[in-house]
Amino acid sequence: MSEKREMKQINIETLEQAERKVSVGKLKKSLLAVVAVLVLSGGGYAAYRMVAGDVIASKFTVTNMTCPACVITVKEVASKVPGVVDSEVSLAAQAVTITFRENQTKPEQIRDAIARAGYPAKLDALFRPSGEGIDEKVVATVNGRPVFARQLKLPVNPDEAAQRDADPGAAFFSVVGRELILQYADTKTVTTQPYEVEEEIEALRKKLGLSAEEFARKAAERYGSLEKFLQVVAQRIAIRKLVAEHVAPQASDPTVRESKVVEWIGGLFKDADVKVVDARFGEQLHASSGESDWKKLWPRMISRNTELRTVVLQ
Repeated sequence: MSEKREMKQINIETLEQAERKVSVGKLKKSLLAVVAVLVLSGGGYAAYRMVAGDVIASKFTVTNMTCPACVITVKEVASKVPGVVDSEVSLAAQAVTITFRENQTKPEQIRDAIARAGYPAKLDALFRPSGEGIDEKVVATVNGRPVFARQLKLPVNPDEAAQRDADPGAAFFSVVGRELILQYADTKTVTTQPYEVEEEIEALRKKLGLSAEEFARKAAERYGSLEKFLQVVAQRIAIRKLVAEHVAPQASDPTVRESKVVEWIGGLFKDADVKVVDARFGEQLHASSGESDWKKLWPRMISRNTELRTVVLQ
């Protein structure tokens, strides 16, 4: 009897040990499976990145956008281009930023797709979402959007007879200020119609007494392209509409109007997230204006006779 009990005890212990071994074996297999999945998924993503390329961004000047439906159309058209990751459309600025996988598509393909939908587009610059420039140096970001070095050299006011911003501080103030105002204009869905741009251009042409061909040639030389000039004209119209319709709609007295506009700009500018990301430009900014921090720079510049002030208050 004792032998049987001993055999039974041995058999039970053996079974328990076997069960523990099986459980440990299953656990090891499960862990190995999880590790394998993680390794394979990581390797797969790395392989995908190698094939698809890094995510970069392209900024375009896009004309003929006249209503919120245009924004939807441009976004839909861009999203159908293979490799496109995301899009950001500014109706007031007449600008489109597309992020895409660099090995899956090219900026020219995106540009052509937008143009086929009825919106002529011109590539302005390539940059990385982090803000690092590729073909154009990024000197600052405005609420996350890049400001390129070349932008600071282009007039904010399309009127050739107007005073140009002579120093880096004034130019920076005007370019950043315009970007902030246009961003706000998008929240109010401010639109510019093609006929309004045509009328504005005709008035500028007559003011200079030039033929249409000569005026177009000079505008293209001044801004690098006719498309960029048209964009700047449309932006000025959008800013004036914003002020007239949403900022100071009831202010008929020029002094009262100016006071309201300057107060509004102050509120807009003080809450902005503006960062100078290029050290060399920061040094130039500090040397010309005594300040490179936007929070301290804009209060010094707001009362000065800059291009932005002319555009907003004219």
